[in-house]
Amino acid sequence: MPILEVIQAAKEPATTEQKRAFARSALEIFRDVLGTPEGRLRVFFYPLEWEDSLAGLLESEPEEDS
Repeated sequence: MPILEVIQAAKEPATTEQKRAFARSALEIFRDVLGTPEGRLRVFFYPLEWEDSLAGLLESEPEEDS
């Protein structure tokens, strides 16, 4: 059973509708490319705090003097 784990680090979490659209696209891709049967793909979304991502950490760094 294929499992797709999505880890999102963003300032704003994905909306339910965005997650649905992503999941629909993933289902189609897994079916077309890998031949995954209907109902077999499992998709999980994990939000990550922006400050816990590299981009978030670097964004909040004070500017260094050159």
